Amino acid sequence: MSKYLLNKAIKDTQKVANKMPGNKDWVVHTRFVELVEEVGELANAIQTDEGYKSKSRKKSEVVDSICDILWEILLIAGLYKVDLDWEYPKVLKQINKRRKAGEFEHI
Repeated sequence: MSKYLLNKAIKDTQKVANKMPGNKDWVVHTRFVELVEEVGELANAIQTDEGYKSKSRKKSEVVDSICDILWEILLIAGLYKVDLDWEYPKVLKQINKRRKAGEFEHI
């Protein structure tokens, strides 16, 4: 597997977040609520892009929503001191093993 830079992304995200007004008062519960809101905005962006909702109902772009979700995930990972460079490759390996075993075949 290649080298990941996810831990650097966590640190860089925390640096920016620490400069935000009132951010130091944000606990994991607040971050999680923000994450859920951003997931909702991604759902809206996908629904409007795919024609399930009219373009006039669009709240944000898919790319912006994905990046906002990543922002919240990285901040939550930082709060829990998750070593993503170590843990994420293990998850990829496990998912690939399950794929090879046919766990994701739906027919």
